[in-house]
Amino acid sequence: MHKPPIIAGEVLFDHFPDGKRVLGGAPFNVAWNLHGLGVDSLFVSAVGDDQSGHEILKIMSDWGMKTRGVQVNDHATGQVAVTIDGGQPSYEIVHPVAFDFISPLTDDVSSKNYSLLYLGSLAFRNQQSRATLTELIQSSKLPRFVDVNIRDPWFDQSWLDVLIQDAKWVKMSDEELIRLSSIEHCDTVDQVVKGTAELGARYNVNTFLITAGGDGAYMIDNGDPIHAPAPEPAKMADTVGAGDSFAAAMIAGFTLGHSPQQSLDHAVAFASRVCGLSGATTNDRNFYRLG
Repeated sequence: MHKPPIIAGEVLFDHFPDGKRVLGGAPFNVAWNLHGLGVDSLFVSAVGDDQSGHEILKIMSDWGMKTRGVQVNDHATGQVAVTIDGGQPSYEIVHPVAFDFISPLTDDVSSKNYSLLYLGSLAFRNQQSRATLTELIQSSKLPRFVDVNIRDPWFDQSWLDVLIQDAKWVKMSDEELIRLSSIEHCDTVDQVVKGTAELGARYNVNTFLITAGGDGAYMIDNGDPIHAPAPEPAKMADTVGAGDSFAAAMIAGFTLGHSPQQSLDHAVAFASRVCGLSGATTNDRNFYRLG
């Protein structure tokens, strides 16, 4: 039996222009999709003692996810206003909210019980959650999968000194790689290798996962690149959660012992299919069986 990963960070409701409200937050999307793909996890976050918070806990339970890692505190449950322009989302993220105040964990979070630790960057924006997640990195000593989600104004490059230093896997988009390294464009594999080599030397990271939209994704392992092209989505709704679904499928591949190329191919194909959803997740189990 495979040890579960720990997925830690934000959970919130995305509010779309058409009035639709969809449960989200990058770490939550990863945990939800992992469960759909057959990999259970310990999801660590916080919600408010309000209608939205109670709804999140019920939705998680109905989907079969464990809720014991989700704390309830006195702050409002997270929410984001999403706007879509040309299929590309932009976000207005409310602050402060419940996931900014995650308290220290009491579980044994060592490798005896868990396989890896996934972290996004947004939950680092507030001091309390940043301290809790930093302690989780230090106490668990688990292999770390870090998803760099730059959501201005809620990003500070100094966080990377803790978040990705010595991480086993670091995922980011091609646009984020350009922003964080000295490369000026990311349209060739040589540029991807150059940018990741620079960050790898700075933060002692060997393996990078770089998503490139319609060009698919790259895995750069000790400077050696592999690539998976993106299939054309059968239908396109939006790209909300595409990167999160990619991350979930990669973690599932690592957990289930798939090869790097097999994991990358599956992750890109799965992320392409998620672009056909409005939002990042679905409770249609057949969607995941096909994934």
